[in-house]
Order: sequence, then structure tokens, then C-alpha cells
Amino acid sequence: MKTLHIIFLGLVCYGSINLAQANDFEAALSSETAQFTFRSDSSLIGWGGADLGFSLFYNERNDVLGQVSLMQVRRASAQTPLTLGVGVKGYVGKIDSPDQTVLALAIGGEIRYTLPGTMPMSFYLTGHIAPKITSFSDTIEVRDYLLGFQIEILPQTIAFVGFRRIEIDTKIFTDYEADDDRLHVGVRLTF
Repeated sequence: MKTLHIIFLGLVCYGSINLAQANDFEAALSSETAQFTFRSDSSLIGWGGADLGFSLFYNERNDVLGQVSLMQVRRASAQTPLTLGVGVKGYVGKIDSPDQTVLALAIGGEIRYTLPGTMPMSFYLTGHIAPKITSFSDTIEVRDYLLGFQIEILPQTIAFVGFRRIEIDTKIFTDYEADDDRLHVGVRLTF
């Protein structure tokens, strides 16, 4: 629980320092998991043009996973509704019982198809994999997949639904599912 407080405090402090440059805040909930994400342009770290995200994921088993991501994505247009993105994601956290530390660096990508219109909609698939060579501490491998659908319900508000699968291999667990593979719903607020 102490780790959860430290990670949350760090995310809140970082977000409040750079609030003038913030892009959006996202909450994704299922019956057994929650993930909160603060996302901005990567110009916060001196390299513009990519999406920079800070996430906190936790579940009912008291597993906690902090994530930092950097994703370069081509923006959709009427001429190119299918877009691709590539990026990296860092994971730090713990599996609660028995205690296992998660520490990994993953590479990943995104494919998205956008349906333009008054209320733009898109279908997307995102995946990240941290192999053994970039997994540290108790972690052997991390696989993180997300399949979703989103719709812009207001100019600065997006609603989404999706399925997420986070599998973690550690020294004790093989294919440990941190996420419950259930439908999650969420909202993204741009400010």
C-alpha cells in the first residue's frame, strides 16, 4: 500500500507542476481494475511530437503498476483514416501475493482506424512487449495488449470501451494476468 501512495503522489505532483502544458486525463475502470493516465505532448521532456503518458494501474488483488509511455503516432485525416504508431513503455510496480517486483522496458505499437464525422469514432489495437533482456528484478517478461473503440462525445471529451490484457512472467509466476480480461469503460478529458 505504501508503494501505491508513493506512485500516486509522484503522478499528482508531476501533473500539477506541468498543468499549464497538460493535454488530457483518462480514467478506465472495470469491475476489478482501475487505470488513471495523464497524457501530454513530449515537449515536456524537450522532444516534441510524441504522446507522453504517465499511468497508474491497480486491481482488487492489490497489484500496482506504474507506467511511463512515449508513443509517436501519425494523426488520422480524411485521406488516411488508418494510422500506425510506435513507441516505448516502462513498467514499475509490484504483484502483491507473494511479493514480486515488476520492472521492465517494452517496445510497442498501435494500429488505429478512424471513422471521420461529426462525432469521430475509432477502433484501435495497441500492444507492448518487454522481453527478458529488458526485464529486471523479479520480472522475466511483460505483455500488454489493448483492443478498444472510442467516440468523441463532446469536443474535449472521449468515451471508450475495450479489453486489456496485461500478462507478467516473474520468477514465481508464468502468465500472471494483472488485468481481469473484462470489459473496461472510460472517459478521456482534454484540458
